[in-house]
Amino acid sequence: MSWLSKKQSSISLSTTKGKYIATTTCCSQLHWMKQTLKYIQVEFKKPIPILCDSTSVINISKNPVMHSKTNHIPIKYHFIREQVTEKNVKLDYVSTKEQIADIFTKPLPRDTYEYLIHKLGVIHTPD
Repeated sequence: MSWLSKKQSSISLSTTKGKYIATTTCCSQLHWMKQTLKYIQVEFKKPIPILCDSTSVINISKNPVMHSKTNHIPIKYHFIREQVTEKNVKLDYVSTKEQIADIFTKPLPRDTYEYLIHKLGVIHTPD
């Protein structure tokens, strides 16, 4: 797991653009880690899954054609398209309810928090 917090360099007018940029950043970090591991003879044969809760982002990454919905996204963020096309990564859909990373990034209702803690495998021990 990699974590990064920084202000995006472009203004996002839609959540899809913001998530697309974040997914591309994740993919570039994954690419860097993969190259680093290759240096110590650890190789990956299969595409590495990236879990994404946006079907729009997944569809944009699979479509190599630029159209009106993607022409406002800077070219450098289409790195993910190249990686998906080359089958280095694959974007898998995960529902928002199952998004484990939410426990680290936002306040959650108690029942959602407890559900995600359980999915992480955290065990509560009495004092």
